[in-house]
Amino acid sequence: MDKVNTVIFDMDGVIFDTERIYLEAWTDVFDKYGYKMTKEVYTSVMGVGRKNVIKTFKHIYGNDLPIDKMYKEKDQILFNRIEEGTVPTKEGVHEILSFLRENDYKVALATSAKRQRVDKHLKDANLEGVFDVTVCGDEVEKAKPNPDIFLKAANKLEVDRERCIVVEDSLAGVKAGHNAGMIVVNIPDLKDYDDELERFSHKVFKNLIDFKEYLDLEFNY
Repeated sequence: MDKVNTVIFDMDGVIFDTERIYLEAWTDVFDKYGYKMTKEVYTSVMGVGRKNVIKTFKHIYGNDLPIDKMYKEKDQILFNRIEEGTVPTKEGVHEILSFLRENDYKVALATSAKRQRVDKHLKDANLEGVFDVTVCGDEVEKAKPNPDIFLKAANKLEVDRERCIVVEDSLAGVKAGHNAGMIVVNIPDLKDYDDELERFSHKVFKNLIDFKEYLDLEFNY
């Protein structure tokens, strides 16, 4: 841990409180089409990318699921929320990012979301330019739990993977960070902490404030 110089954040559920909005949107859309969305189903696809979400939903609900129409409606609901400016940041976002800057860490954002939405979120939250690099889901071939997105972030920053901490909330993201050979920190959001998350996580924290305090104690004692 004494060689860590980089922190790579996931976006949804870590930087922005979007996972609950996603769940609410999917629940409404599924209800409209006569299906039932559950928290358990949704958390099973958090962070895995659209192709894998569609594959999983069809496996669960059947190939007759009108997923293309449903996705468009879900996207519109999310777009409206973003335009309204009602997507809040998670507790401790500004504090942890300021701390990392002040202590000369390199900082990256690695998210399964598409570039257009990422840029909109960052602009609305006054976080433009805060991250040294951002890597989006439409810039890698394989989604989480494959490690590609985190490895690409490290390559862009020109840092060794062993010197990177990944901050994730989803099981797919935690596995991706582990598969990348990085130190993984889990901050649970909708996905409750369990044995599988524990297996792939170095540490678990309640929120970003607790993570900041840990870094402060670990590296500035």
